Amino acid sequence: MIGHVAVCSVLIAIGMLLPLRGSAQAVRIFGPDPDAQRCFDSAKKAVKFGETTAYARNSCTHALAAAKLHTRDTAATHVNRGILSMALEEYGSALADFDAAMVLHPGYGAIYVNRGNVFFIRNWYDGAIAEYTKALAVEMDEYQVAYLNRGMAHETLGHWEAAEADYRRALALDPDWGLAISKLARVLGKRN
Repeated sequence: MIGHVAVCSVLIAIGMLLPLRGSAQAVRIFGPDPDAQRCFDSAKKAVKFGETTAYARNSCTHALAAAKLHTRDTAATHVNRGILSMALEEYGSALADFDAAMVLHPGYGAIYVNRGNVFFIRNWYDGAIAEYTKALAVEMDEYQVAYLNRGMAHETLGHWEAAEADYRRALALDPDWGLAISKLARVLGKRN
């Protein structure tokens, strides 16, 4: 586990017509900055509902402009603003925030999961697989999220065995996860 960073992940089915497909991860803020906290709260909602407003993203920008955050919270705020940019379908802005977070705190697995999600949405599946693999190489709270997302990218490319293996890894970590169960069943059906 990375320090006292708690990663909040909410699942969104890949088949839904939402900008945040798969599983995105918002990063909790531990400092007292109210704008950074609002940014985190907005990112959690964006992950859950797949939408946000530019107004909600402004709280992140205000927190970053104040420059009163610890490095950890600055990186987390970049991740959270990136999630809001994804929900607004501003993928270049999202990647810029994830890149800024990576420079500040490369150990946040959420950075790579969310970068992978942008690549997946943009149909850059090989890049998405690479990012999810990076997420698995650093400490994070919800490894099953990276396994599921990487499995979805493998499945989209027709890599049935790799997709099956990733879905099974996700289920080994969270045996009752309905989304992973249904994706594994679908891949097994395609392989037979």
